[in-house]
Amino acid sequence: MAEYDAPAASAAVSSSPKPKKGGDGEAEFLKIAKERFARAIAAESENRSNGIDDLKFKNGDQWPAQIKAQRSSERRPCLTINKMKTFVHQITNDQRQNRPSINVSPVGDKSDPETAKMLKGLIRQIERQSSADVAYDTAFDNAVSNGWGYWRILTAYESDTSFDQVIRVMRIRNPFRVYLDPDIQEPEGSDADWGFISDLIVREKFKAQHPKADPVDWADVGLGDEDKWWSTQTHVRIAEYFCYEMRSRKLLALNAAISGALVFEDELPEDMREAIRQNPALVVNEREVSQKTLKWYKMTGREILEENEWLGKWIPIVKVIGDETDVDGKVSLAGVVRDAKDPQRMYNFWTTAETELIALAPKAPWVMEEGQVEGHEQRWKEANNKSFPYLLYKGTSIAGKPSPPPQRQPFAGPPAAVVNAKMSAAQDMMAVTGIRFDSTLAERTYDESGRALRELKRVSDIGSFHYVDNLARSLRHTGRIFIDLIPKVYDTKRVLTILREDDKEEQVEIDPRMEQARGEGKTEDGRVRSIYNPKVGEYEVAVTIGPNFATKRIEAAESMLGFMKAVPQSGPVIGDLIAKNMDWPGAEEIAERLAASLPPNLQKMSVGKFPPEAQALIQSLTGQLEQMQQQHNQALAMLGDKEKDRQIERDKINADYAAQTEKTVKTWEAQMTKIAADMQEKLCARLDGQFEAVANQVRAMEEAYRKQQETDANIEALARQALGPQNVTAA
Repeated sequence: MAEYDAPAASAAVSSSPKPKKGGDGEAEFLKIAKERFARAIAAESENRSNGIDDLKFKNGDQWPAQIKAQRSSERRPCLTINKMKTFVHQITNDQRQNRPSINVSPVGDKSDPETAKMLKGLIRQIERQSSADVAYDTAFDNAVSNGWGYWRILTAYESDTSFDQVIRVMRIRNPFRVYLDPDIQEPEGSDADWGFISDLIVREKFKAQHPKADPVDWADVGLGDEDKWWSTQTHVRIAEYFCYEMRSRKLLALNAAISGALVFEDELPEDMREAIRQNPALVVNEREVSQKTLKWYKMTGREILEENEWLGKWIPIVKVIGDETDVDGKVSLAGVVRDAKDPQRMYNFWTTAETELIALAPKAPWVMEEGQVEGHEQRWKEANNKSFPYLLYKGTSIAGKPSPPPQRQPFAGPPAAVVNAKMSAAQDMMAVTGIRFDSTLAERTYDESGRALRELKRVSDIGSFHYVDNLARSLRHTGRIFIDLIPKVYDTKRVLTILREDDKEEQVEIDPRMEQARGEGKTEDGRVRSIYNPKVGEYEVAVTIGPNFATKRIEAAESMLGFMKAVPQSGPVIGDLIAKNMDWPGAEEIAERLAASLPPNLQKMSVGKFPPEAQALIQSLTGQLEQMQQQHNQALAMLGDKEKDRQIERDKINADYAAQTEKTVKTWEAQMTKIAADMQEKLCARLDGQFEAVANQVRAMEEAYRKQQETDANIEALARQALGPQNVTAA
């Protein structure tokens, strides 16, 4: 907590005055804070007691102390086959493979979809720089284990040499350090009116940070918090306190001659306030407004060490719950361990009993006739402890008949009742947790289809899905806190790094002074770059649960390959799309080459991806080529069968056509060169492929036209000979 002790406040926001040092105001404030703290301890005492017991049980402390001591004194085993961690990890690891993600969508006419994507990318970058996945995983593990967990959101300066602020997410490893308003109704704690986070600071560090403060502990702690008596010898306990305070402000309606705006008096510059005092007519109307502000305090048991005004409107402590039950207004929070304790104890007991019975059972005896081992007694005594290659015995006879050799009696095995009881306990554990991972499922993997196995897993996941769904609710509230804080924290013009969905970094510029949500500007190298104003527009938050982008891309490629196997003729058509979704080096280049080799009619489908000027040029040139093709077809229709006699006119027409074609191609090349300079590299590659395809068509048309001009020339020559030049011209 050291580097985030004091949440940074915007210079534009003034904090309320601190209670007078040592006065009645500070004493009354501390009294109210301690009363709230004690109320939270009392309300959470039962949940904390059960939660601590759950964590100890998960960690392997699963035998009652009295029974364990008794069995230990009798030198009897107390085996612990701890399955609780496996049950917990079955839920938490599934969540890590399918992490919920925060999505942002625009709301209202002033919002912008591209700005929503930028905010989503900025949230991803904040989470990555904060290692937010650690905070989320820790809180979720606590919720699954003992019933609840927390993480917090902080603000800090970007660096030691900057006044720019950033948002960070920080994990709370011990959920028993947090004391939230017990009157909350929302599962993520979004409606809390106050909250505490207790912490221990080394005394030397406390004195360095607060040399004039009295190192008196924040004495009250609840169950699960670090031991208060031990901590006072080397540490000082402090408490962070978030609470709302009502602040009275005067709202002014200024005269239209000034601005006609509605402003708060404390936000006006001093010269404007002086002008209003000199001329009250500048104010048309005024009224007192009670405004709710969120305050942050750091306190010991005797004094306030620091205070600040939190920029956001929600207490930046996010709660994640496990299984919630409300009985007569008393809320009980539990994890997956709570109801599995008794089946786990039964499993431990019956496993211990089975082991004990087998260990204490006598070794299987040998049955033989008297005198058969005479002379070999020592070797037969060691037969149960050593592995001999052979055993010697003396053959004997009874009534003249040889007696059989010595035979070992078979082992009776553990009692069936004990084995069945142990299996029943294992089944009970899976029943109360809703999670199945028994051996029968593993055996079925050899003869079941992939869809059947997915259905089996889905049935298992349904029993514990409420844990992941509760995490999604908490992440949604976290997204709302982000959307509320971003315009207030990122309040200066600067360039930010955001993280797109495919984990690629992108540089964007924000300018809170813009009037619209998004505009355009140019970088130093002349490239066009979007500029965003996060203060304009409203945005809503949703949470998506599922695989990440890389997993989705792999699944898409696998589905495409399956489709291509089912419909082989689709391979040449969708090959570029399959390569694009592959996750190996060079996939993008291969996809571009395959796309360039597509037939012209399929390449036209991607024209809409080009910029407007490129689309207009392609359409214009396509029209010219179509017109030339029509003229060429008309000339072919007039040829007939007399092409040998029209050689002279054919050369002339052929030359005109070649000149016209060359002019068109040069014009196209010049315009395409100009456009290519402003396009990105990928678009340029695709446009070059389109141009090459059209140029090939032009060359083919040119060659065909040349072959047919011979006929035109022959027809013209014969017509001149037969009708005369004047009649030919008239015709």
